[in-house]
Formats: sequence, structure tokens, C-alpha cells
Amino acid sequence: MKKKRSRRKQGVSLIGLAETFALMNVVTQTMFKTNPIQFLTGDNAAMTAAGTANISLKELFRANQHSSGADAYSTMNVIKKNVQNQWVNGAIQMVLIPVGFRLAKGVSRNAISRTNRLLNKSGIGSTVKL
Repeated sequence: MKKKRSRRKQGVSLIGLAETFALMNVVTQTMFKTNPIQFLTGDNAAMTAAGTANISLKELFRANQHSSGADAYSTMNVIKKNVQNQWVNGAIQMVLIPVGFRLAKGVSRNAISRTNRLLNKSGIGSTVKL
């Protein structure tokens, strides 16, 4: 019986993280009209100036997003309105961002390989790669 080969752990890809963050930004902009950091932290100073269409993670658990007199908007209605207003832009970006990253990686393959080799020689190549 053959011994099972143990695989070396792959490092965290910085380019992959950048692509993931860009796609996360598209989703939060389309649905919640905010960036991922403001969505997670609930930075209300930046969000309240832009109006009630901005939603943070904390506000997802509230029943109403905005209430002034008879005007009360449920959080789901605000998300629905945001998606209806921005779905085309979000869909285009969700397609173009991965294509752009794939093209950029193909064009800069030599530089990426050299950088990864340097990272391996410095000893952090098993943790971080480009």
C-alpha cells in the first residue's frame, strides 16, 4: 500500500485577498450602499450623512431602518430598493472584476513568480504569496 503524500500548506494569496475584497465591496455597495468596513463596524458618522439607504450589520437586526412620523421603512424594503436601483452596476462589476484579475495575473505572471520566489527564499513564502 502506498503512503499518502502530505501536501504542503499553501500560503495566503495577497492577490486573491484583493479580489475577494473587491467582490465584497460590490455586494455591500449594491445591497447596503456602504463599503465592507463600514458595514462591519457600523461607522454611523459616514453613513447617516448619506441617508437611510445605508445599512450596517447592526442595523440588519432592527425592524425599521428609518422612522419619522408615518414614514417607516423596514430594513428589507431598503435592501430591496437598493438592489433594484443598483443591480445592473453590481452585476457588471461581479463579472468584470474576476476577468480583470485573471487578465492582470496573466500579464504579470513573470513578476509574480519572481516575487513568490523571493518570498520563499526569505522564509515567509509558506505563509504569504502574491
